[in-house]
Amino acid sequence: MKKIVLINILLSLAALFACTQEMQEESTVCENCVIWGARPMASIDDSRVQIYWENPMPYMLASVPTYNPDEFDIFISESNMSNFQKVIELKTDEYSYTIDKLQNGKPYFFYVVSKKEGFESLTSVTIMVIPNKRKEFEILQTIEKTHTIEDVSLAHKLDKIAYVDGFYAGVIISNMDGSEKELVNTNSHGPSWSPENDKIVFHTKDWTKPATQIVLYDYNTKTTTPLTDGTRNSYNPVFSENGESILFEAAKDTVTSNGLVQISSEVEAYDIRLIDMKTLESFQITDISSVSAMLARKPCWIDNDRFLFSAFEQDNYELFESSISGRQINKVFDSKWDEFSPSISPDKKKIAFISNRSGTNAVWIYNIDDKTYTQISGYSDTKSMGAHEKIQWLNNSSIIFTVNSSQLVKQKIE
Repeated sequence: MKKIVLINILLSLAALFACTQEMQEESTVCENCVIWGARPMASIDDSRVQIYWENPMPYMLASVPTYNPDEFDIFISESNMSNFQKVIELKTDEYSYTIDKLQNGKPYFFYVVSKKEGFESLTSVTIMVIPNKRKEFEILQTIEKTHTIEDVSLAHKLDKIAYVDGFYAGVIISNMDGSEKELVNTNSHGPSWSPENDKIVFHTKDWTKPATQIVLYDYNTKTTTPLTDGTRNSYNPVFSENGESILFEAAKDTVTSNGLVQISSEVEAYDIRLIDMKTLESFQITDISSVSAMLARKPCWIDNDRFLFSAFEQDNYELFESSISGRQINKVFDSKWDEFSPSISPDKKKIAFISNRSGTNAVWIYNIDDKTYTQISGYSDTKSMGAHEKIQWLNNSSIIFTVNSSQLVKQKIE
């Protein structure tokens, strides 16, 4: 009997030792384990905001063992980026929460903390949202499957648009409702109408040339004329208000040690250039390296001298202003998010732009006089749009833009 008791004691000790050793080994392994962090996004509505995120585990190729968090804490701040307060602790796998009874037109800031016992908590980036009751909204055109509608330019006098259809990778002209389509050119992008709506300028790739080039299309004669020689990559041209100049983004000029000017081969070395339509001469307007920025994108005229563009500075794209006469570069406003594709209202009082402030690309308005913001898109049915899409003003209170590369929509902003 004593022998049996002794054997049982020894077996229990052995099991305890094995269990302890297993726990120690598991603990050692998990010293290198991590949890995934929430990447919050938001959709807006009347007096409410839905914060949501996705579980990335099904898509992850993690180099270290990665586990699902057990808890997500949502924090909110009103009107500034400090004084955050916890909204709720979520312990489900639904990954979303709606905050209601918010004030329309007021900015709110959110971040999410992912937690799991025994793991280091992860704090997300901060997002900004402004709930609003949607103003008048109209779908002007829905594109058929396999085709897309992107990079829209509006011809006010013709009531037509030029846009890029991904099926052809080319420029299309049509009525606002999509009827009477005309293929202008394949392998072409970035169309922009002239002030008189009799010409379109865009960039294209001629495979006999080493780089993309800017070309002019005559809407009446259906003829195409190259404006650049295809020796430097050139993109997204846009006519000035008087039609005498064209701005575009292009590989910048660099000066060698012996004083020779050459075209930069660096991908990020892009500045804004100008074509004089009287002489057809092209020259560089900006030097964004002077403000520690690079990769100038999507110029937009303010008037026949001043213009806006976006460029990458440190960690994100920001909006800048410059001019043909002065060439000084100034930041429009400071931002910690990516800001793209500026477009100024006819009265020069508002700038529409695309931003990922809410965690997804949405249309925002910057009111120049009082330096306030309005969120225009980001409702549950208009959450997705390309970062570099164009926004066109119909008048001082309405804009058109594309959603999901499949719809052209008209949106009242007031």
